[in-house]
Amino acid sequence: MEHLDKKIVSMLHTVTAENTENDQSLIEHEGLNHAHAKEPFGQPLQTFMQLGGERLVFAQRQLLDERISITMPKSFREMSMHEQQLKYPSHHRPDFIFTNDAGTINLTFKHTESPLQTEELEYFTDEMAQVVKQTQKLTEWFGHEVLENEECRIGYCEFMTPVWNARVYNLSFFTVLEERALMCSFNCTDEEMATWQPVARGMLLTLKIESDRKENKPL
Repeated sequence: MEHLDKKIVSMLHTVTAENTENDQSLIEHEGLNHAHAKEPFGQPLQTFMQLGGERLVFAQRQLLDERISITMPKSFREMSMHEQQLKYPSHHRPDFIFTNDAGTINLTFKHTESPLQTEELEYFTDEMAQVVKQTQKLTEWFGHEVLENEECRIGYCEFMTPVWNARVYNLSFFTVLEERALMCSFNCTDEEMATWQPVARGMLLTLKIESDRKENKPL
């Protein structure tokens, strides 16, 4: 894999916040990746959680014909096509876009056509980080890394982007599904970041590849 597929690069612009002209300088958090060895990455998710003054119920949801599953708030709804066209105008928009009622918190999924093997994930993550830094107007870079949960290896890039008169927190994460890149992204406003950053990281760690979905189904 010499370079990222052009569709992957194009899709990065659809799963991150729309950028505007902004003169804010980029703040990079050096050594963040090493800090994860000392403290947990993300917040363990519970069935009932109080977030931002709202009581939310979290449950596992299966997507992509039950090929993957992830835990998310049950109240997240699928974004309507009209909303998708406004918020993600590119034809490379994600396959699934979930959002809260206000539309300020979004969780997206795209199974790309780009070949990817598990052993390439670390290189893929490093290259994704470089692409984001080169193509996005960033105000803050938290880091990138490859993590492992009980089911799979997951790469991520975590950063802030400017939009209008505010900033948006982005957690882009990716893994291998059927030898192709599965691209996922969480984003929310900077006002919601303090509450949702640890939760978004926790959701990332619940991502599961349902490789045995057919074998376990009754005839």
